[in-house]
Amino acid sequence: MLDFFSRGGKGKPDPMANAESAKAHVEALKQEYGPAAHDKAVELLSGLSLSSQPLSVELLEAVLMLNQETQPLHDSLCVQYLMNARMPKVLESQLRAQILNYGQKFTEFYQYALPAVDDGPEAGGTASHLPLVLARIFYYLLEYARWQYIRNFQPDEVFWLNVNQLYRLAEQRGLDAQPVFLFDEKALATTVQDQYLVLQMLSMLSDGNLTAKQIHFSYQLLCLLSNRMTLSKAYFAEASFAIQLNDSKPAERPSGISANEWTRYWHTTELVETLHHWAITMEAGRVPAELKSLIVPGIDAVLLRTLMRIWAVKPVLFARAERKVVSNRQVEVAHRLTMLHKLVRKPDDEAAQTTRAGDKDSYEDAANIRIYGFVTSRKRDKSVSPQPARALALSGETVEPPPQQFPKWSLENISQTGLGVSLDVMGNEWVALGGLIGYREPDADGWCLGIIRRVRRTSRERIYLGVETLTTRPLAASLRPTDARLIDPTLPPDQVWLAGHISLFMPYRRADKLINALILPVSLYMLDKQFYMTVRGKHFQIALGKVMEKGRDWCMAEVELIKTLEKLPVVL
Repeated sequence: MLDFFSRGGKGKPDPMANAESAKAHVEALKQEYGPAAHDKAVELLSGLSLSSQPLSVELLEAVLMLNQETQPLHDSLCVQYLMNARMPKVLESQLRAQILNYGQKFTEFYQYALPAVDDGPEAGGTASHLPLVLARIFYYLLEYARWQYIRNFQPDEVFWLNVNQLYRLAEQRGLDAQPVFLFDEKALATTVQDQYLVLQMLSMLSDGNLTAKQIHFSYQLLCLLSNRMTLSKAYFAEASFAIQLNDSKPAERPSGISANEWTRYWHTTELVETLHHWAITMEAGRVPAELKSLIVPGIDAVLLRTLMRIWAVKPVLFARAERKVVSNRQVEVAHRLTMLHKLVRKPDDEAAQTTRAGDKDSYEDAANIRIYGFVTSRKRDKSVSPQPARALALSGETVEPPPQQFPKWSLENISQTGLGVSLDVMGNEWVALGGLIGYREPDADGWCLGIIRRVRRTSRERIYLGVETLTTRPLAASLRPTDARLIDPTLPPDQVWLAGHISLFMPYRRADKLINALILPVSLYMLDKQFYMTVRGKHFQIALGKVMEKGRDWCMAEVELIKTLEKLPVVL
C-alpha cells in the first residue's frame, strides 16, 4: 500500500512516531529555523488528525517531548513580552497571540488525551503519563489567566467552571497530589494541586493595581511557595480561603455557609510568614538568596508587604475614603510632564504678560534708547500702532492660539483621596498603571495632579481607572543646578522655563503628615543633589530627598529646604 499521503511523506520518518523522533525533529527545526521552531512545532501539532486516529502511548509521549523541547523557546517569548514595555501595539498583539496559541494547542491535545485513559487497549501505558498531562493543562490555563490579568482583563465564568471541574476530575482519579517535573527534571517538582492553588491565589491580584512585572513576580513567588499550602475537604477555623468546585468563580474568603462535598479550604500561614521574613531582609538592604534570580527593577519590599495583605491569613481591614457616586459629569485630562507644566504655569505666564503690557512704555523706551539713543513720541506712537496677525507673528509677538481641546473622561465616583473614571480604549492607548495625569472639571480654572492607581477593563471597549489625587494646588517651578551657570542649551524648549528645568512643586500628604514634594524629569534626580528653585517669583535653595513615585520620564521626590534666597546667585 502506498503511503504517499501519510504524515511526513514517503521516505521521511514520522516526527510523531515516538518521543525519540519528536526530539530529533525539534533539534532539526532549531537548527533550520532558530527561535521560529516554536511556531513550527505548533504547526506540526495542529496537523494531527485527533478524531481519525486512536490515542497511542507513542503519540502521547511524542507530544509530551515536543512540548518539553520547545518550551524554552516559549519562555523566551514570554520574557520578551514582559520586559519590553514600549513595544508597538501591533507587535505586542502579535506576540501575545503567538504565546497564547502555543498553550492553547497543547491544552487541546492534552484534554483530548484525558478520556482515553480509563478504557482502550493502551489505557495502562497512557495512565502513567496522566499526572504530567493534567499538570501541563493547568500550567497553560494558568498562563492564559496570567496574560488576562496583565492586560487588566479577568477570566470569564466559563473559564473558572472548567478549571474547577478539571481539578475535581484530578481528585477523583487520585492524581492531584502526585509529584511531577513539568519540563525540566532539574527544576522543582510540582503537582496538580500546586498548580491549582497558584491559579487561585493569583486570581486575588485582579484589582488592577499591580504592573505586569509585579504580577509575573507574584506568580513566580507562588510557584516557589505553593507547596506551603494544602487543600482540605474539611472546614477548619484557621482557613484563609475557600473554593467551590461546582461553581464558576475563583476562590474567596470563607463565609458562614456550611461546608459540603464541593468545598475545599486552605490557609496561608506559612506562605505569609515566609514573605514577612523576605520583606525584612529586603528592607535591610539585602536580597534573599531564593529571590536573587527573580528581582527586577520595580520589585521591592513594598510589593511583598502588599502581597502579605492580600494573601493574609485573615482579612486585613484598613480605612478607606468613602466614595460618592456621581453621574453626568466629566473631567478634562492631560498627560506628559511637559504639557502638565505648561498648563499649571499658565496663570504665571499670563500675569507676567500683563505686567509687561502695563509697563509697555518703559519696555519700548528701552528698545528705542538702545537703537537711537533717545525717545520721541513719534517713535512711540508708531511702535504701538495695530498690526495684522501675520505681521505680529513675523515680528515675534505672541498670537493668541485657539483654545486647546482635551480628552474628556466620564466621572463615576469621587472621594477625599481621588476619583474613579471610565473611558474608551480607543484614543487612550497611553493609559497605564502609575501614569501621571492632570485633570479638571470643564468649568474649573486650576488643574489637579493625580496618579493612576487602578486599571480595570470593564469590556473590550471601556476601561475603569482609579486615580489618586496628589494635589489640587500644584505650582510651576524652575530648577537650576547650584554648580552650573546655565542648563544644557540643547534641551527642547518645552523642558525649559525661566532659564531652568521644568518641575512641579506641591504639598503632599503622606501618613497624615504634610511634606514638600517635587515632580521633576527623572534624568535630573540624584539623592541629596541641590538646586536653586524658583516658584511664583520666590527663590529657594533645596536638596532632593527620597523618591516616592517614579514614571517613565519623571519622578516625585521629597524636598528639603536649605534656605530662602532674595535673588538667584550668579555662578561663574
